Amino acid sequence: MTGTAPVPPLHVPEISAHADGAERPLLDRVALTVPGGAVIAVVGPSGSGKTTLGLAALGASRGGVRLTGRVLLAGRDLLLLAPARRPAARAGRAAHLPQHPETVLDPVRRAGGGLTELAALGHPARAARGPAARRALALAGLEWEAVRRRFPHQLSGGQQQRLALASALVTGARLLVLDEPTSGLDPALAHVLGRTVRALADEGVGVLLLSHDLSLVREAADRVIVLEHGRAVDDGPTADVLGDGPNAVGHRLAVRHRATRELLAAERGADAGKEADPMAADPMAADRISVDLMAADLMAADPVAADPISADPAPEGRSAVTAAGIVVRRRSGDPLAGPVTMAFPPGTKRALLGPSGSGKTTFGRALAGLTTPSGGEIRLDGRPLPHRVDRRTPAQRRAIQYVHQNSAGSFEEHRPVLGQLADTARLLRGLHTEEATAEAIRAAGALGLDRALLGRTPDRLSGGQLQRCALVRALTARPALLVCDEVTSALDTVSRQRVIEALPRLLAPARTALLFISHDLPAVRALTEEAALFDGGRCVRRGSVDEILPAAWSGAPGSGGAAGPSRGLSGDGRELPHGRGRLVE
Repeated sequence: MTGTAPVPPLHVPEISAHADGAERPLLDRVALTVPGGAVIAVVGPSGSGKTTLGLAALGASRGGVRLTGRVLLAGRDLLLLAPARRPAARAGRAAHLPQHPETVLDPVRRAGGGLTELAALGHPARAARGPAARRALALAGLEWEAVRRRFPHQLSGGQQQRLALASALVTGARLLVLDEPTSGLDPALAHVLGRTVRALADEGVGVLLLSHDLSLVREAADRVIVLEHGRAVDDGPTADVLGDGPNAVGHRLAVRHRATRELLAAERGADAGKEADPMAADPMAADRISVDLMAADLMAADPVAADPISADPAPEGRSAVTAAGIVVRRRSGDPLAGPVTMAFPPGTKRALLGPSGSGKTTFGRALAGLTTPSGGEIRLDGRPLPHRVDRRTPAQRRAIQYVHQNSAGSFEEHRPVLGQLADTARLLRGLHTEEATAEAIRAAGALGLDRALLGRTPDRLSGGQLQRCALVRALTARPALLVCDEVTSALDTVSRQRVIEALPRLLAPARTALLFISHDLPAVRALTEEAALFDGGRCVRRGSVDEILPAAWSGAPGSGGAAGPSRGLSGDGRELPHGRGRLVE
């Protein structure tokens, strides 16, 4: 007697998505199946439709987006149900990790209580909920006792990401939709997450993985779909589509779709990509010209006499921005970061490295006045700055600009993005609206964001597009110091390479100093000259990038750093896959 084939957790014969007023569909007849025990990855440029597809797989969509087609969750067509009934149909069967963890974390609930409450969706017996919450946290790489009493705002960006992952795991759902799950994670934790995803699949869970992290995809996924402009343009086993690593070249890759080749070329780097993939045109050339022209425009449009903060360098031997003995403490008095002393002379480029939760973001936010230090002093050209941003003058706020790790929450929800980008130059530099708007458009173009896209509201942009918009907004202030917190974490390989090439040119006219907080070690090497390693809230080592990164990659004691971009060691001494590394906790 022939057995009946098992019903897959997710089967989408065809799905399309249309936004109100848009000419082109967000999704155009995409089909996919996620069997139990399999990891299906979706990759593609920012704005290609990955997040829209992840929501559609749950029968959900953002406001103003209409779905057509069929979405079968455990055999039940969600699109035949009224939207109000779909959450109940998903409960306990499917779980979703969104790209921005703050959207699912209750700001007034402690981590332990919130997880235990969520566990009830998949564990009716009260006695099973506590163990389920502990297991979910452990799978996400967090210790129960360390975080159970803490609120989300008391966690680092990487810890928030892991808590959101635990929220998705705690119900025991048989389908997981994970949208950029390694965003904000250091290489060691990203590797742990990859192993967790693979282990869950081995237990029979179906996983739909939406990611720019090609190393994670190679490590965890059985099959890969490449999206471009809402269409599936490539599909196949992971090794066939992406190769065995970032330097893999062969006949299988040569016959892949252009979009796939561009992602791989950008992962290898622009120069290596051009040599290894002669069929792909250089997508960056026009943008390099655009950036050079913009730099010339900025210098011509903002003379020294009219703009002393950005154009008039600090006197010889004196730093534009200096942090002296900065300490940040919790309300309990326990230290979060510090004491840290660091100087940022004009034009310098420094990286902050260290494991998730080591205090990097806390220090960066303190510099910008977004987190109030309990001790120490921040100076601008030798003059003390107020610790709180709301007590700084417009000129002082302009001097230190901070680009958030999770940029979605930093934009007004119902207002087109372009006006918000222009506000920076208008309010902090006194430019007329037309001039400020034109400058924002030029800067956005240099980072691969076209004018039509800027006319949308934030909810109509992808995470990677919003991340670049946040960078544009800060750059148009022409600050003395730009603090970039994981600004490449939501970017596909092509957009990431574009930012790496464009950012030094955009910083040059005002001699803006750069503080680059990142787990993206290849970007660190490309963009910065000096590095500081954080561990336990303290700066444990500093020096040139060439001095610090090799020591960090080798796992030197006290380095607090991460293993290199090609390979490293896991905590148990085994080699990590391509693109992974180790952070010494």
